[in-house]
Amino acid sequence: MDTHSRKLICSKPGEPARFHRAGRILVDPWTSVENGCVEIAGNRIISVRSYIPQSDVIDHGPGVLMSPLVNAHLHLELSALSDSVPFDQGFRAWVRQLLEKRAAVPEQEMIRTVESAARKMNRSGHVWVGDIASLDTVRPLVPHLGLKGHFFQEFLGVRQPDVDFRKEADLTFGVAGHAPHTTSPDVLTFLKQAARSNHAVFSIHLAESIDESEFIRSRKGAWADFLTARGIDFSTWKIKAGTPVAHARSLGLLDESTIGVHLLDTTDEDLDILARTGTKVCLCPRSNQNLHNRLPRIEKMMEKGIKPALGTDSLASCPSLDILDEMAYVHRHYPALDPGDILAMGTINGAHALGVASKTGTLEPGKSGDLLYLPVTAQTPKALIERIVSNES
Repeated sequence: MDTHSRKLICSKPGEPARFHRAGRILVDPWTSVENGCVEIAGNRIISVRSYIPQSDVIDHGPGVLMSPLVNAHLHLELSALSDSVPFDQGFRAWVRQLLEKRAAVPEQEMIRTVESAARKMNRSGHVWVGDIASLDTVRPLVPHLGLKGHFFQEFLGVRQPDVDFRKEADLTFGVAGHAPHTTSPDVLTFLKQAARSNHAVFSIHLAESIDESEFIRSRKGAWADFLTARGIDFSTWKIKAGTPVAHARSLGLLDESTIGVHLLDTTDEDLDILARTGTKVCLCPRSNQNLHNRLPRIEKMMEKGIKPALGTDSLASCPSLDILDEMAYVHRHYPALDPGDILAMGTINGAHALGVASKTGTLEPGKSGDLLYLPVTAQTPKALIERIVSNES
């Protein structure tokens, strides 16, 4: 679906009541209202109804009004590296080249590409995000990007960092640990405790690669050599469990306020741990295929009661930051999944992962008055959902 054919409707506090009409109102992935309207006053949804009032109606067309898209994991700061880091030389080579090329990007170019990527996301229907940044360049830009959600400062290595938690309207600034194989256990524990003390969401890349799993299991192998070459001393790291997920649990990192990202190299026992602890899961299948030539076990996760969110990772590993593209990819590669479950991954599941389900993810009274119009029509609600997750016009 052409991003220019979509329409994001953003309401503001103090605006008078308006009724937004469309051929179908998608309350959530399983509930819709034909020929309905959404009543919005200020920046809040008042009602969703089938009755169309006689005045103050904005008719958006025969398509569908739904909740905006949620990209629960991305790296805006890498937008300048679009199509510049090859995938065919292996993950470690990709990481090495990524770091080298990112360091060479002039600050003004990074700012320009971040702003451009954010504008494109907003125009294509994205409002809420979970953005990860390890540099300081993005943070001052955040209030001006037109996006809401969590902006995580990410930390690697062994030095305990200074952390900053604050909230500005619908923007929350917090912290993320990069991953168990790049960040010391002491730093990860410190970051999670800081997030917990501030009632904030915590994010961590987890079980993304075979290299990570080998390092956690043995503290040897290619990744150990990579860390040593970069001057990171891991000799004192206390690793007590055999998989990245089990290691994260042993450190107290896993609970309802943690987002585990990727979960590509997992055992059934790992998935049981994630389900028991209530850890939120965010998957980036297109990036996984590009960097690792494999995909996460989404069906097995859902069998365990896990409800994954979707992210795109960065433009350095994925061709777009568009969650509709991500949903279409999942739909093609996991044909057994219910289309409603896939749509939930890009909306309400992402909202739950970011801790903003009371504000977005569905069109219910009291939630944010931001709407997304898609020019998609179908004879039945089921066919409509199928067309949306297929990214068809």
